[in-house]
Amino acid sequence: MRFLVIAAIVSISPAYAETFSSGAVGIGTSSNEPMPIADGHMVMRTSGSYEMFEVEPGHPLEGASGPCFGAVEIMGTEVSGGGNCVFDTASGEKAVMAWEATGLGADGALTGNWSVSGGSGKWTSASGGGTFSSLTDPDTGKFANTITGDITID
Repeated sequence: MRFLVIAAIVSISPAYAETFSSGAVGIGTSSNEPMPIADGHMVMRTSGSYEMFEVEPGHPLEGASGPCFGAVEIMGTEVSGGGNCVFDTASGEKAVMAWEATGLGADGALTGNWSVSGGSGKWTSASGGGTFSSLTDPDTGKFANTITGDITID
């Protein structure tokens, strides 16, 4: 009887969730396509491929890679747009992130917000978000995306 009571308590207890708050730097290559509209106004189709993330050991993005894509409109100092990223993780699961561009840094980096929007396996009910600053070398297409915020894995 004692076993049944313990089993019942364990089965109705909330699942253990772990939050990762350390920052990350995503490294990859982009192939952005600017479409000039008028002086000081352009739309840019963005496409990048993450090769790796510099993260603390055990971070859920450790060993992850995959594409990000979207579109950004730049009109003077106003920046808008967004897109998605689909990462293959080291554990064989998919992690989906959404991003929203909100500005340009003094160094030319695209800045904005990101959020976890789902995935497979443990990413199905993952949550989190934060900010990003992605700087691309226009000569090589190589980028470094500095990411801050939290990811909670259930």
